Amino acid sequence: MNDWHFNRPQLATKLLKVFEVGISSNIALIAPRRKGKTLFLLSDLAPEAQSQNYIPIYASLWQNMDSPHEGLISALEEAVHAIATKSKLKQLLESKIQKASVSNELLGKMDIEFSGSAQKAAPSDLIVLDKLIGELVKLAKNKTVLLMIDEVQHLSTSASFDPLAHALRTSLDKRQGAVKTVFTGSSRHYMNLLFNESKSPFYHFVDQVPFPDLEINFIDFVRKKLHEEYALSFPIRPLQQAFNDFDKSPYWMMKMVSHLVTFENRLSEAVDYTMVVMEASEGFFELAQAMKPIDIIVYKTLCEDKSPFTKDVLAVVANETELKGIASNIQRSIERLKGSNIISQTASRKYHVEKPGLRKYLEDI
Repeated sequence: MNDWHFNRPQLATKLLKVFEVGISSNIALIAPRRKGKTLFLLSDLAPEAQSQNYIPIYASLWQNMDSPHEGLISALEEAVHAIATKSKLKQLLESKIQKASVSNELLGKMDIEFSGSAQKAAPSDLIVLDKLIGELVKLAKNKTVLLMIDEVQHLSTSASFDPLAHALRTSLDKRQGAVKTVFTGSSRHYMNLLFNESKSPFYHFVDQVPFPDLEINFIDFVRKKLHEEYALSFPIRPLQQAFNDFDKSPYWMMKMVSHLVTFENRLSEAVDYTMVVMEASEGFFELAQAMKPIDIIVYKTLCEDKSPFTKDVLAVVANETELKGIASNIQRSIERLKGSNIISQTASRKYHVEKPGLRKYLEDI
């Protein structure tokens, strides 16, 4: 359903404007999984960048979870070959769109943020990495290389990836101005470790930008396409509610649309079906089983962007669990939630929800 991609040209132009005016040469976009970051890079940012004299190159550090340097080197080699042979970068990027779609389909309920057996990049691999970036700059001539690195937070999940992080930072520093970078990350916790911890090689290297949720214009886009192409008519409010139930995930919204188009069921049936698939895929049952009663209370409070340390919340804990309603119990619950990557805490001490859809699941059980 590639023709269902909702283009975001204004956001792409805005990010490139940051580079143009010299505010920063490095940007990091942060949002949970399945919020549309990858397709935005490939379908919106890359084409707009090409029109503005950039050479966009995409790489995912999740291409090889154990050896992220291999995915990065492979992407750079493909780009060098495409430019050197005067092939169309557009075709290379389009092939990556297809791979990204397949990758999304394969995401199961296991926590895929972590490598099963993290491998340290060999010094020779890091030399190749640096040479490839240098070669790209030479081939670009009067153009600027735009390096788009997906799931960059993976570098902070294992000490084995430290040499790669150091080498990448050094290589980019050597070519400031000739290479601009856009990173994406789906875990605020590990993005915080990568960009805000003083020991990290990427400390204060980027401007971190929240990746904005799609709004009502996306819902209207979906409504019109359903009506014009499939003669399926739905009011905009129920579609908006469905999108909210999916925590504004375009991936799950498109799953629902696919079900509607295929079976022509009622909207409520398509929503229910999609929620079941979403719950199974994201492992909500297992997460809920592992959460203590106080964890659920704290999590729901944080979902409402409220402090879990208020007297009201402490009273709820005391009344509805076997624990005392005291700050230390709240703090231990927060640490458990962070350890399960259900929430994260950034350098500003703000808490963020990292499992879209889990709140509704907990409310429904």
